[in-house]
Amino acid sequence: MNTLFPYLGFLLLPVAAASGWWLAKRGEESVHERTNHLSSSYFQGLNFLVNQEQERAIDLFSRLLEEEPEMVETHLALGTLFRRQGDTSQAIQLHSNLVKSEMLTGEQRALALLELGRDYMKAGLLDRAERPFLDLLELELHQQDAYSYLVIIYQQEKEWDRAIETLRRQLRSGQQSPVNEANSRATIAQFLCEKAEIARFSSDLKEASHLVDQALREDPNSVRATIIRAEIYATTGRKQLAIESYKSIERQSASYIPNVIKPLLSLYREEGKPDEVLSYLSALLEAHPSTTVLLATVDQVQLMHGGRKAEQYLVQQLKQRPSVRGLEQLIKLNLTHAEAPDARDGLLGLQALTLQLQEEKPEYQCGQCGFQAHHLHWQCPGCNRWNTIKPIVGVSGE
Repeated sequence: MNTLFPYLGFLLLPVAAASGWWLAKRGEESVHERTNHLSSSYFQGLNFLVNQEQERAIDLFSRLLEEEPEMVETHLALGTLFRRQGDTSQAIQLHSNLVKSEMLTGEQRALALLELGRDYMKAGLLDRAERPFLDLLELELHQQDAYSYLVIIYQQEKEWDRAIETLRRQLRSGQQSPVNEANSRATIAQFLCEKAEIARFSSDLKEASHLVDQALREDPNSVRATIIRAEIYATTGRKQLAIESYKSIERQSASYIPNVIKPLLSLYREEGKPDEVLSYLSALLEAHPSTTVLLATVDQVQLMHGGRKAEQYLVQQLKQRPSVRGLEQLIKLNLTHAEAPDARDGLLGLQALTLQLQEEKPEYQCGQCGFQAHHLHWQCPGCNRWNTIKPIVGVSGE
């Protein structure tokens, strides 16, 4: 389906606008002839667009503009066409001229500002894109679009304080739906976590802790903030607090448990409570089954009861939840006591195959755009949204 069809209603507006303008300026007979000419040319341009002949459409609309510079909507449409064709300099020139015009209504000028900001962003001129969107906020028109674009600009420039203030200002406007408001608060929490990471890198753990507290006030379910808090506790020797922080992620979003199970168990084992570790892992596996938790449990059984017991336990579990990673672990356990050369060679061949299968399988996926990755990204590289990438957990594990 042609992507231009949703915009045809908008592109037809100049025909009606031109007709009204000429009715006010000329006699009826002249208007009739002129309107027919404009309509014919305009529909010809639309036909070029529908047939994906954008260069011919641009040429025709340009000629129309020379004849009728008052056709604001046509200016806007043509500028958008230039931008889509990659000719951002032409688009910027057209929309800049519109913004400077004294004949525009408030709404027309707002639309021109919005398109000009988009032009600058497409051209990569983020510093210049900021001004049109700030002007829209002052005009109190198209504010939600302006807020969204400003946040994009500030986060790309890593100006986290300005991004946070813009989102908070948008929240104070009271124009967001409950869902969008929750998303904005979750994004603010992510920006605060970015600042916390910077502070932690600079060894300012007090500031990092303060920022994490702010993030959790904005979004109590911020897994990233909780992970940073746990890491700060572990760094400063407060192991029990670190353990409790990691364990609280189960309440926030259980799908992230595989990401924290390794540091959590490391702290748990340092506390010297093996029975408590096994009990916790068994309960976790029952409530939130995943291959990562299963393998951690197998490791704990091996530490406490030896390889044979671990192997038996793993076989039982794989019958219920088969997985490639689980099979690879079973092969490793068998290799520890396989003595016959043929048996070892066979097991090593199977192990190589399972490792290859794991390399080809992504571990994370964005719930918004479907982007897949082998590592966790707090901001999706595909759609640039925050909090959308999570571990892939299915019947056969992550």
